[in-house]
Amino acid sequence: MSEQTNIKRFKVSESWKDFEVLLEVNLDVLTSERATMINHYFSDNQTRLIDENDDVVRVAIRLAGSTIIRAMLEQGGAGFTPTFKNVFGDNPGSSWTRDLHSAEGFGGCEADEQPYGWCGMRVIGAQVDVPGYFDVDLVEA
Repeated sequence: MSEQTNIKRFKVSESWKDFEVLLEVNLDVLTSERATMINHYFSDNQTRLIDENDDVVRVAIRLAGSTIIRAMLEQGGAGFTPTFKNVFGDNPGSSWTRDLHSAEGFGGCEADEQPYGWCGMRVIGAQVDVPGYFDVDLVEA
């Protein structure tokens, strides 16, 4: 008898600049207990919980999405789909997933929970563009 996993995809987006990341979440790993630990690691945990109607798993997923969007902006942006392969045949999602797992509050990466790490999430797609020359305006202040 094979063991079924509870894997779902979630898009976390920032509507002002159309940033978005696609996360694949193993809900057998990201339990409400782990999601609570992630939420409590960061300040203002009660406000986030209220905003997500007491769904702490949604809070953890949204936190992961915002964390990885900020990391992508700091590193020059990212754009890829779940089926994208670079010249080496790799999807950039695995590299971004390592960044997520290594970020404070997301528990690292345990060998028996690969590729979802301790937090139960991995990055499988993104569209995060940093502003270019024509995206900014110049006015004398």
